[in-house]
Amino acid sequence: MPAGVFFLAFYRPLGRITDAAAKYTDSYNHPPLEYDHDNELGRLAASVNYLAEAVHNSEDSQRKFLSNISHDFRSPLTSIKGYVEAILDGTIPPEMQEKYLRIVVDETERLNKLTEGLLTLNTFDDRGVYLEMTDFDLVPIIRSTADLFEGACQKKNLHIKIFFYASSIQVHADRGKIQQVLYNLLDNAIKFSYSGSVLLIRVYGQKNRIFVSVKDHGEGIAKEHLPKIWDRFYKSDASRGRDKKGTGLGLSIVKEIIHAHGQNINVVSTQNVGTEFTFSLQRAAL
Repeated sequence: MPAGVFFLAFYRPLGRITDAAAKYTDSYNHPPLEYDHDNELGRLAASVNYLAEAVHNSEDSQRKFLSNISHDFRSPLTSIKGYVEAILDGTIPPEMQEKYLRIVVDETERLNKLTEGLLTLNTFDDRGVYLEMTDFDLVPIIRSTADLFEGACQKKNLHIKIFFYASSIQVHADRGKIQQVLYNLLDNAIKFSYSGSVLLIRVYGQKNRIFVSVKDHGEGIAKEHLPKIWDRFYKSDASRGRDKKGTGLGLSIVKEIIHAHGQNINVVSTQNVGTEFTFSLQRAAL
């Protein structure tokens, strides 16, 4: 793509969105963005406008909450803009561009996850969690979800050990959403595990319920932060705040899904030891 076309189609509107996100974070009176293209940048601009309007119409506590959302948009946008600008003006030489373009791709994926998480929670708020309940075997679902993290585990020299009480464990639940729960919990556990440690997944049964436990050995969560970890966008400065790639939405989505099933999820954590999440599912009728 010629540089001039790239500037008009991508760089200039990205700059406007980034500047707007910064102003929304610092104040609540910036005029709305005007960007009507039906593409990724257009949808991103619409999301930022929506957040700004929500901030303006909210009470002080909600304003702080929504301002944090704007900050989470601002951070990757600023990074993307900076690296693209440096490539365009030659600050980053051609032989180094691939490295920084990969960072741009990572930050773009971070924005995508943030947007998808917001859309998921917005759907839950509007219509509740729609469930497609079926009977299925939990064993292959857990194994296949754990396999998705093979690369992430290799990078941190982590090992996942899975313990099933039976070779087949039938549950009555929404297969796709339970896989989403498992994915979010494993992703969270891997992020905060110590390098070289073991991550444990344990499945056991009690009467008409099945319990799934995901336990890491890592940073843990301070006692005063535990009640807040389910809040949307919450990241404590002492522990979860060091997660630069997370959206702060994963555990909120997990809680919504498990509660929609009429089940529970609990957490036990000790700082510098680790964290264990345990959720329940209904056992399939025999």
